[in-house]
This record gives sequence, structure tokens and C-alpha cells, in this order.
Amino acid sequence: MARILLLGSTGFFGRGVAHKLIDGGHQLRVLVRDPMKAAAFKVRGAQVVVGDALNPTSVTQAAQGVEHLISLVAVRRNHPQSFLEVNVDGPRIMAEAAKAAGVRSVVLVSAIGARLDPHFQYLTSRWMGEQELAKTGVAGTILRFSAVLAEEGGFVAEFERMANFGPVMIIPGSGQAHFQPILREDAARCVVETIAKPELNGRIVELGGPEVVTFENMVDWFIQARGIKKPKLKLPTAVLIPGAMAMEAMLTDPIATPDEINTLQLDNIADGIDSVSAHFGWRPTRPSTWAQENWKKKARGR
Repeated sequence: MARILLLGSTGFFGRGVAHKLIDGGHQLRVLVRDPMKAAAFKVRGAQVVVGDALNPTSVTQAAQGVEHLISLVAVRRNHPQSFLEVNVDGPRIMAEAAKAAGVRSVVLVSAIGARLDPHFQYLTSRWMGEQELAKTGVAGTILRFSAVLAEEGGFVAEFERMANFGPVMIIPGSGQAHFQPILREDAARCVVETIAKPELNGRIVELGGPEVVTFENMVDWFIQARGIKKPKLKLPTAVLIPGAMAMEAMLTDPIATPDEINTLQLDNIADGIDSVSAHFGWRPTRPSTWAQENWKKKARGR
């Protein structure tokens, strides 16, 4: 089994990857700022190192003696930590630490749609981070995922906020942008299995689940699972953006930022409906069936 350093282990996606690595018998080391958040990993045998994934010295020291480095470190909003310092500088710091420590390979988790486009700040920052990794010359695999779903956090947390805000469920824009959602459990399995696939080094791999659905479809899964009775209301982005700009300026955690609203209007699908099967040889779970049972919870704000 491999010796692996995981960055971003305590986040929404990171928790799934960390446990999947331990399940696979790997020797896991995590670098965290708050060791209490990694207590569940330590109990299961992981080595917990205290430090900052954006500090070159911390990452280089943590990478000593490992064979592979996986980074899930990213932010979706430009505050309180900026896109530049996390999504752009983070991959460079990770790659340079891997090179200094003699790590065999790295895996960087990015996002489908990463591109250089001033209209989409988050996606531009992810693309720039990918470029920073490439410039270091480190052997790395970039995994770009569509929407990652779980019982809590991520999209479901946003749907909960939508359900609890006002008398209607507001859908930004048409709600018809296409997604290829994948369960966190399946996405984590892809990350873990990538370390044993040297043929993927130097490649960008786009991954999603076995069905293509719209953003509105995913909202409907949530509404049905929770038994929410509120009507849906689609509002043009031109109507929502001014309010989102004001909330972003005044609130530390607004419901949505202008960049998030704009990004939700883009199709977010992988390079094939069978992308996971093509690269890893197995078929992920259908989120539409899974959500009906796993998103059930006592509904609030009906």
C-alpha cells in the first residue's frame, strides 16, 4: 500500500477521500490547521500533522517520506481567502513541495469548466492553478469533477439555504444548465484509484456520474425528498446579480455570489457519459435514485 499525503482532508470532499484511503489500507498522512477536525482520521490510524497547506515549509515537511500527494485544497468564493492565494498559489506550493520531497506523483482535484475567462472568476482561478502545476514539471494528474453530491454539504447545503430563504425556491436563471452529478463516495474512489494509474500522469481527466440532468432536476430531487411545498420561481440572472453584489459586499456568507450565479448557467458535464467506466472500469451510482432516499430529512421552512 502507498504512503500518501492528503491536503484538504477536512473539507466536504476531503472527508470522503480520507476515509476511502484508510479503507484501502494506505498509509495516510493529513496536513491540517485544526487537529480536532482530523480526530476521526487519527482514530483510524492516519498520521495527523499540524500546519497550513498554503505554507511552503509546512507542506514540504509534511511531504517527506510519502510517495504520492493529493490536493483537494480550493475555495469557491474570493473571501475570506482569495482565489489567488488558494486556487492559484496552492497548486504551485503543493507541486514545489512534492518536487523538493521527491514525491513520485501528485493528484490535483479541479473542476469541469476550468478556463481562462474573466466572466467566471472561480473557473479562471482553477485553470490558473492547473497551469501553475504544469509549470513546475511535476508528474501530476488533474481530475476535474462535475457536481459532487453527498448526504450533507456541497449542493445539498445550498439547496437547504434556498429552501429556508423566503416563501419560494428561487432558481437562478433558467435552471436548464446540464450537470453530470457524481456521488462523493464514487468521486473519492476515483481519486484513490488514480494513484495506482501512472498512465494518467500528465493528463486532465473529466469525471461525472452516469446521467446528465439539469440544475432544476437536482433541485426537484431535493424538494421531493424533503417534502417541501414551496413553489419554484425562476429569476433572470440580470435581476439577481445586483442583489448578489450587495450581499457579497455586506455579508460574510451570502446565499450566492454573482460569480456563482453566472457559473450555474454553464453546462458542467464530463468528456463522456461513461467517463468513470472508461478510466477506472466500474460504473458509479445513479444520483437520481440515491437522492430520493439519502436527502430525506425533517423539512424546514415549508
